[in-house]
Amino acid sequence: MKKRMVWLLVSCLMVAALLLASCAAAEEEEEVVIPEEEEEVVVVEEEEVVAPAPEGPQYGGVINLRLAEDILGFDEIDTGHYAVTTVHLTNEELLQGDWARGPAGTNEADWLYAGANRAELKTGAIAESWEIPEKGTMVFRIRKGVHYALDPSSEASRLVNGRELTADDVVFSLKRLCEAGTRSYIRAVYAGLADSVEITAPDEWTVVVKCPPEEFGNSVSMFPDFASIVPPEVVEEYGDMTDWRNSCGTGAFMLTDFVPGSGATVIRNDNYWEKDPIGPGKGNQLPYVDEINILVIPDVSTSIAALRTGKIDTYYASWEDALDIIETSPELIYSKNLTSDGCLCLYMRQDDPEMPFSDVRVRRALMLAINHPEIRDEYYGGEAEILNWPVAPVREYIGAYLPLEELPESTQELYGHDPDKAKQLLAEAGYPDGFKTNILCGSAATYVDVLSMVAAYWAEIGVELELDTREWAVINSLGTARRYKELLYFGNSGIGTYYKMINFNGVSSWNGSYVDDAHVKEVHAQMTDLVGMDEAKMMELNRELMPYVLEQAWVISMPTGYSYQFWQPWLKNYHGELALGYYNLRVHYKYLWLDLDLREEMTGRR
Repeated sequence: MKKRMVWLLVSCLMVAALLLASCAAAEEEEEVVIPEEEEEVVVVEEEEVVAPAPEGPQYGGVINLRLAEDILGFDEIDTGHYAVTTVHLTNEELLQGDWARGPAGTNEADWLYAGANRAELKTGAIAESWEIPEKGTMVFRIRKGVHYALDPSSEASRLVNGRELTADDVVFSLKRLCEAGTRSYIRAVYAGLADSVEITAPDEWTVVVKCPPEEFGNSVSMFPDFASIVPPEVVEEYGDMTDWRNSCGTGAFMLTDFVPGSGATVIRNDNYWEKDPIGPGKGNQLPYVDEINILVIPDVSTSIAALRTGKIDTYYASWEDALDIIETSPELIYSKNLTSDGCLCLYMRQDDPEMPFSDVRVRRALMLAINHPEIRDEYYGGEAEILNWPVAPVREYIGAYLPLEELPESTQELYGHDPDKAKQLLAEAGYPDGFKTNILCGSAATYVDVLSMVAAYWAEIGVELELDTREWAVINSLGTARRYKELLYFGNSGIGTYYKMINFNGVSSWNGSYVDDAHVKEVHAQMTDLVGMDEAKMMELNRELMPYVLEQAWVISMPTGYSYQFWQPWLKNYHGELALGYYNLRVHYKYLWLDLDLREEMTGRR
């Protein structure tokens, strides 16, 4: 009887092993050992097969991002589009940069530069498609099934109640931006459109935008991929959306918390419409992560420490800090790119013929006196691009860029260093002993350091440069209004509107040197006719114009340093992207996921 009981127990154990391990071979009779009752659990645990980590995208987890400065606003009507940090996550535009055309897909775009705005690299967001039937007209087909996020804890969100977005919402939002009244920022951005554009909704799912042909270039750049869509009822109830608590949109995330000077939190919108368009997660519902914490950490050393300890998942570093991070934290992944899609420039007023800068010989002399290669090598450690104006050498616009080595020798020499020739040109222009001049500039070291080098170079040819340093708010105000005596050290407009040529044409604040040139106007007219129709031809025209523009030395562009984008190895599907489309900063975070097991293994935290 006892022997029969033993065999019965052995048989049960063998069956259990087959069911749990699926492949365990039966042991020979004499090798079977009957464990004590309290040891049974231990045997089963040793034979249990651990499931492998899932392949491809995973859902869940929290991404931690760092901001160097506080979040400046929550409504594009009075805060720069680039500065409404959370709006890019909570609200959407008609179009967006196509994730499938970037590094995750065909690699036609890098999405490393905020100002990328090429029409053929966009895809539908709120609008599933768009067309330009004739110059001056855009037609958007609004996507069905797009709902506003519903956050039960938000009064503004409850007011909208998760309803479906329609063409009327788009018309309201676009008109609101054009008719912003006295709000100076938005009036400057949409200049010329308020009194000339016609925005209508012929039916529930169609929006038509019409404007005069001369304003079409502005219309194409401002409406499709720059204007966030908001719910009318929230604006009508609260007056605007400047209070973060009024946040409500159709984006992948919902804003649930904001503490000035500390940061903000957005959580997953479970009713978001978009599916992953490419890669191992193709067809998956977006977004992948549950939450994004945006942390305001102004101090660089504190930020780098947070990166090294895994407390933040990405970090945008200058080249000086990057070299040390690479050496001390080899586990981090990084990409290298130009600091921006523009650069800092010395603008020289040429509207007064009595000013020395109205003479091209003086402008060329000032450029020849500056040792551009030395600034690149000594100040930036070789980590800089000398020619970055008016178009930067980025993938999206490489067809519009002309490399320094392909310019005529007479233009190439302007980016070298020849003080003797500079003195000769000054003498020919009537300034054999040089002259004194003044430059309005920011007070930060990044401005003062480079301009101090410029002042030393110019002193060699008899030109005395005085630095008038001001706080950024003052610089921005005076620069935008073009109220400076002689010189201004300021940024240039992004490459996304290169066809407007506003850096050296027209009356906008970006034309800091007051350039008024007939040949530029002629080419500008040709390019304007092609807006939205033939980007390749537009870039070709721009490239052909560059030798002429650079030869005039209207603007002295300074070398632009490289930056590095670092990210943790557990942040997946990321390639260093900065913006998905025209200043759509951080929109791409809806496509990223976290390897939570790897993060826990490396940091002890999930």
